Amino acid sequence: MKITHPSDPRGLRIALVVSTYPRTENDYEVPWLRESVKRLAARGHKVIVIAPAYLGLRDHEIDGVTVRRFRYAPARWETLTHGEGATNKLKKNPILKLLTLGYLVSGAHAVWKICRRERIEILHVHWPFPHGLMALLPSWWPGCKIVSTCHSAELALAAGSKVSTRLLAFCLRRSAAITANSAHTAKLIRDVSQCGSQIIPWGATVKVDQSERQERPVTNRQSQITACASPPPTRSPSWVTSHLSPLTAHSTKEALLLFSGRLIERKGVNFLLRAMPLILKERQVRLVITGDGHCRQEWEELTRRLGLNGNVRFAGFVSNEELGSLFRSCSIYVHPAIYDSRGDTEGQGVVLVEALANTKPVVASAVGGIVDLIKDGETGLLVPEKNPEAIAHAVLRLLKDPELGQRLGQQGYAYAREYYDWDRIMAQYDVIYRRCVPSEDSPTVEGVQRATTLGLN
Repeated sequence: MKITHPSDPRGLRIALVVSTYPRTENDYEVPWLRESVKRLAARGHKVIVIAPAYLGLRDHEIDGVTVRRFRYAPARWETLTHGEGATNKLKKNPILKLLTLGYLVSGAHAVWKICRRERIEILHVHWPFPHGLMALLPSWWPGCKIVSTCHSAELALAAGSKVSTRLLAFCLRRSAAITANSAHTAKLIRDVSQCGSQIIPWGATVKVDQSERQERPVTNRQSQITACASPPPTRSPSWVTSHLSPLTAHSTKEALLLFSGRLIERKGVNFLLRAMPLILKERQVRLVITGDGHCRQEWEELTRRLGLNGNVRFAGFVSNEELGSLFRSCSIYVHPAIYDSRGDTEGQGVVLVEALANTKPVVASAVGGIVDLIKDGETGLLVPEKNPEAIAHAVLRLLKDPELGQRLGQQGYAYAREYYDWDRIMAQYDVIYRRCVPSEDSPTVEGVQRATTLGLN
């Protein structure tokens, strides 16, 4: 339901430059970004999303917001973004680098055209490397201000060469404001550019209570895109959870562990799989892994080698409704993230916010932006990265002490509700935008709103 804010001053003309955005109404890519765009529009701003095409996809609307798609290659080759993400696709298939020049040139042209035609006041650039390069020309226009938001992946990508690092630093310095999704990302920004940033994390999109999504008919022209963009039809979670019990059930029944995310190296799921035999020595548990990615086949083979086929289920992509049901049914959410071979790790880990929003105890690696949300012994249990023994010990500790799990879940819920609330998040962005574009009818900002540091100085 759309929420309006009639008491707000005039809406601003805002364009967001992104690498990934839902291709259809039922596409579950970057749900946190989609939610933020919906809420920007609800606050009275005129919002346009500028995103790359996918398999020839043209301009369209999502949630009443116009999405401008720029073409950068023949339709069948336009697969650089979406899915696993460009950085992971480039690592898996280096030949895709041939598409990057067309991507940058076409994107820069589209951004320039839209900013001129729509008289954009705020150009909000997500993943400033490489998208900051697309915003360079508008950044010199007096009426257009650049807001850059870093998610950490682009910082790891740029770190691969001195030229890339210098280009990213230059783009950040051209920004009127910079935001980061965690203290980890903010530190990387300062290391690269010596620029300060305001920490604004993203909130949960999987609600505790979900209503049924209304399916919309898809045109023939969009059928191929829809096949790539949409998960399987919504189904009852009984296909994985009917025989499982929550943490508070009788100890002789099985408990359900859950992981959700892209199946890529930095998620570290292989270390969770290696922890499973250690856990099974003391407790009967099952593990459901949702999501897909280039590591899936390797990890499914590891599951077979470890003899875990009866205890581990790779569920693939699931809808928000299914994921919400799995969160409600699971005993513990486990997030074994690592620093990958490129030095990349979790910038924030939005799925952890969703776990805490469902009052679930969490076991997670102490890496990247995870430590902003998971406070060891307070909102979850932290373990060293790449350590199956530590993962197993933490999971068993929660299984043996249900009261601890309940306490961590409740405290985590309270923390997430306070610091990861969407109204709080969007209010902070509203302040940033209006400070960048002062006008007579804009409200006076009393003092400077302090950055959200999530308990870190």
